Amino acid sequence: MYKLEKTNLDDFLRTVSKDREVYALEQAGSQYHLIRSDAWQAGKHTLGAFRPVEPLKALVFHPRDLLGSLGDTAPGADIPERIVIGAKNCDVSALKIHDYVFLNTAPVDPAYKEAREKTIIVSCDCTDACEVCFCPAVREQPYPKAGFDINLSPTDRGYVVEAGSERGRQLLEKAGKMLSAADAAILKERDQNRQKLLEKVCAQTEKMGLTCGADLRQAVEKSQGKKIWDDFAEDCVECGACNLICCTCHCFLLADGRGKNNATSRVRQWDSCLYKNFATVAGGANPRRHRAERLHNRFDKKFSFFPEVLGCYACDGCGRCVEACTGKIDIRKVLKRAVNEL
Repeated sequence: MYKLEKTNLDDFLRTVSKDREVYALEQAGSQYHLIRSDAWQAGKHTLGAFRPVEPLKALVFHPRDLLGSLGDTAPGADIPERIVIGAKNCDVSALKIHDYVFLNTAPVDPAYKEAREKTIIVSCDCTDACEVCFCPAVREQPYPKAGFDINLSPTDRGYVVEAGSERGRQLLEKAGKMLSAADAAILKERDQNRQKLLEKVCAQTEKMGLTCGADLRQAVEKSQGKKIWDDFAEDCVECGACNLICCTCHCFLLADGRGKNNATSRVRQWDSCLYKNFATVAGGANPRRHRAERLHNRFDKKFSFFPEVLGCYACDGCGRCVEACTGKIDIRKVLKRAVNEL
């Protein structure tokens, strides 16, 4: 644990991001956006009070990738070395879902592997929360515990700086003159700040009727085939926004078509389990023809499948799907009803 004076923040971030493509937060009204830049820019970039609109997954699992063209043997373009500054726990924690799918189970996805290896993550504690944030309800918290290379915790006394990986420790060595040992007072303040915000987010979650710590897995599993899914499916327009904006959703579609010079090419692009033909097989059968079945499947994957195989929910409580949903379906209300009916 180290202490960084507030006046040294810009110099520190310029030092650790040197010779890397920078992805940092920029504020636009009451929101933040994750923007690419050539360097950290004081006054323009910010660590942000809460997560940006864009999910971090887009940097390591692109919305659309050209996989290759028929007869083309040229290697694809290398991914540049880059650094993400200001990532929040919901996005950082979500990467363990993608790691499980693309990296830790066979076959390993080479593009994802390269992207992860070339992406440094400098995360930061949340200092406030969106109205739609509900991370304590899914066993998360508004500050990272793991998954980062470096984490920054703002306090009135400066920043608590923590290395979370070997390459994070190596970067801190470059900024050694700006760092000093964190004393008990600043660590105490950091812990108090964290607890205060955790209580705030939990309070706003419970105000919606969703109890922090409720057994969401059992509630979703026991709700299969019940009227809850028909009721909420009435408002779903199958736009897929909830999947595409989600920080953990990872389904993709392979499509063949014509690329440059009219060459036969294959692309990979994000897919949505709420699309009508998502589960359709080659023979034409569709095991999830009805929208209610597809809606339940989305929740079952997040709150039943991943707790079984990975021991965690595939939802980090970022609330992006609430903001993006055209039908105004609130995931908190769905979970609340599932819990209440259980």
